[in-house]
Amino acid sequence: MLKRESIRDKRKAIKLREIDYDIAKKEILGYYKNYSEAYDYEVADDLELDYEFVCQVLDELEKEGCLGTG
Repeated sequence: MLKRESIRDKRKAIKLREIDYDIAKKEILGYYKNYSEAYDYEVADDLELDYEFVCQVLDELEKEGCLGTG
């Protein structure tokens, strides 16, 4: 139980950045150029962006063919 509470405390401490959608796309693409494999939550945490926002951007990037296993 103590571990769960400490994880919640850490999540509350994260300050999220609010940035333009196009800038987020560029930052996320740059992230994947540096780290060819990453989970969506890692991208969100490392770039200090809202998780759902990152998922929306990732969906668009995948539809555009910018990301994938190709």
